[in-house]
Amino acid sequence: MSKKRQAILLGAGLVLLIALALVLVSEFTFGRSARAGKLPELPGTARPSGLYDPDLLAPGALKLIQNKLSSQVAVDQQVVDGLLAVSYETSPKRGEEGTVTARFLASDQIMFGRVLARMGSRSEFLRWAHRFDSAYRGPDESFHASCLAAGDPALPGIVSRLEPHWSVTLAYTRALLEGYRAFGGKSLEALIRAESERLLPVFLQGQTGIELTAGPRMLLAYDEWDIPPPGTLPEPGESRPVEKAFGTHLADVDLWALLALSRFDPDWAPVASDWKRIVSEGKLDSPLPLYASAVSSGTKTYLSVTGGSSLAKTREQLIIALRLAEVGTFDRELISFLRSHLRDGKQLPSGWNPVSGAPDGSALPVDYALAMMLGRAADDPVLIGAAREVLSLSYASSPTSDLFGGWYRPAETSRTFKLTAEDNTAVLGALR
Repeated sequence: MSKKRQAILLGAGLVLLIALALVLVSEFTFGRSARAGKLPELPGTARPSGLYDPDLLAPGALKLIQNKLSSQVAVDQQVVDGLLAVSYETSPKRGEEGTVTARFLASDQIMFGRVLARMGSRSEFLRWAHRFDSAYRGPDESFHASCLAAGDPALPGIVSRLEPHWSVTLAYTRALLEGYRAFGGKSLEALIRAESERLLPVFLQGQTGIELTAGPRMLLAYDEWDIPPPGTLPEPGESRPVEKAFGTHLADVDLWALLALSRFDPDWAPVASDWKRIVSEGKLDSPLPLYASAVSSGTKTYLSVTGGSSLAKTREQLIIALRLAEVGTFDRELISFLRSHLRDGKQLPSGWNPVSGAPDGSALPVDYALAMMLGRAADDPVLIGAAREVLSLSYASSPTSDLFGGWYRPAETSRTFKLTAEDNTAVLGALR
């Protein structure tokens, strides 16, 4: 081979090598490094994702979820695999298989998608995103349904969508943002921009509100000659009337997602700022450091409780505090209040009366997982440890248990137990 030909081949090889190097630099430097700085920091997430081993942190939980809750359903004549059912209940007879509910909450699927992103499972995450979107969004709908449910108990695999809502699509977008933060890529960016275009008009036009049940109506005293307006007083044997209002649940507004979307479209920046202010100013005039459940659409007044209950729900308080912590606003008073309950009382109630401060009910494993997430976001190791200690009481540690490796709840009888998607996906998310 002549020296001239050798020089030509060497030059061609160098050109190919340089081109390959430029592609790799573009992907790893501009792709990974730039995208890591593009989205806002997310307090409470561990790095690097490769350190996350669910079988080490929660032995068997991921496999148990997939074995017991993962289902195949048909929606709109389309078969979808891998959706997580709401719950699996053990059989009262040892050795027999339990029963799976024919309901599939969008929130459970979304938390599972976020877990996949935090585990660094890019291919699984992308498959999850496509599966969720095709199952929960109808062909003519802008937003996703909150639930899939079987209309006929005899046909549990044939489901239909419930009403769509923007908050479900915002939660899905949050999962996409976490995936983009972990993996980058033009395909995820395109998905995020598409959801951004659907969601932004809802916020810019102030259309986030829905009709809410704003709690029991305050009963007024009437003189015996007065005729109270219809619906003011309960009829004999009826429960107390409830107030109706049009508003937005504060827990539905993912503040970090709004802030992250502003990196794709600057029109989100004032929206994110306004909602951060609205949520942070939602503290109740209460003996306890609690937040309102919702804000009314017209008057922008806060609604203490919603859903017909007189309680400020613990889960809402945890989610609101977590939303704020993720954008750098730490409510130390509420965090300290929750920490004290967990450290001293070894439990949380399901809610508090915001007027009297009286607790009621008992929290569930998902609530303690949320408390762990809040502790991570607020960098509060005492809160993390106290929540983990209580959460461990619901762990199925017996190798002979049908739910071994997962977190369970009591079921309808003393001999059966429930494995729920919301508990176990939340625990996996909290451990990350």
